[in-house]
Amino acid sequence: MFNYISNNKNTMKKVVLFLALGFFATSLTAQVSKTMNNIAGGLYKAVPFTERNTITNLKLTGTIDARDFRTMRDAMPALAVVDLEKVTIVAYSGPGGTEGTIKTKGSYKANTIPQFAFYNEDNFSGKKVVEVIFPKKLAAIGEKAFYYCTELVSVDIPASVTELGANSFYKCTGLTSITVSTPEPIKDMGKGVFYAVDPSTCTLHVPVGAKETYQGAKQWQDFLNILDDVELIQPEKE
Repeated sequence: MFNYISNNKNTMKKVVLFLALGFFATSLTAQVSKTMNNIAGGLYKAVPFTERNTITNLKLTGTIDARDFRTMRDAMPALAVVDLEKVTIVAYSGPGGTEGTIKTKGSYKANTIPQFAFYNEDNFSGKKVVEVIFPKKLAAIGEKAFYYCTELVSVDIPASVTELGANSFYKCTGLTSITVSTPEPIKDMGKGVFYAVDPSTCTLHVPVGAKETYQGAKQWQDFLNILDDVELIQPEKE
């Protein structure tokens, strides 16, 4: 009897270990990456349904507009990392953008992360993105673009950005690092850009020598940990 109980326990341990190893192996292979050149408004049709459902890491080149942001937000449920560094965001007017329903007509500016880019007004939920790499020529981040994106860990705002819309990073409670590459704080900011981002645990990285300027700037001064450790790269001489 004792031998039976002992053997049974050993068997159970092996089963548990096997399941744990299986789960670990699955988690290692869970990431699905895709790199593609896009034509503005074409992302939805360019990626098959089954593939859209599984992509976790997406790297785009070419052009995109608000319709492609809607695809990333609503039609790619597993998407966690978005690389738009080599993308050009073009202007768009019409239905299918990030505002309202698919039939809602909206107007979206060029070189701008559109309003509600990763926040769905229909179900009041923010996209569970962990990282979004911005285009090099980005000029603005729209209203509520990352509203309630609680999984977002860090953001790197290029020096080209001159405008941050109201509530653009509202309740991004997972943020631990914000890097800004402009020596002068962005002044064109709507209300509550960083509302509910913990100022004691999220570090603000600014250009060397700009710490005092940020400490005296509205909204930026709320961060308790400001480090002037960003080295600006000088443009190459022709």
